[in-house]
Amino acid sequence: MKLLNGQRNQCQACKEYFNSVGAFDKHRTGKHGVSRRCRTPEELLALGCSLNKDGFWITKKRSEDSYTPRSQDDDD
Repeated sequence: MKLLNGQRNQCQACKEYFNSVGAFDKHRTGKHGVSRRCRTPEELLALGCSLNKDGFWITKKRSEDSYTPRSQDDDD
């Protein structure tokens, strides 16, 4: 079972896990009350989404080049 905290959530329709509300919203498509549905994993991948190391869908993968860890000095 995955830990759901912060913005992490699980869709009750498709049972997929999402790292943020934005990622969850991106996985839904169609018109409310008419054709609303969950996108398939293949559709999510085609949109640029990916699974993180914990198995949660994220909207886009960070490249190693663009990620800079914060240092403790950044808080000053």
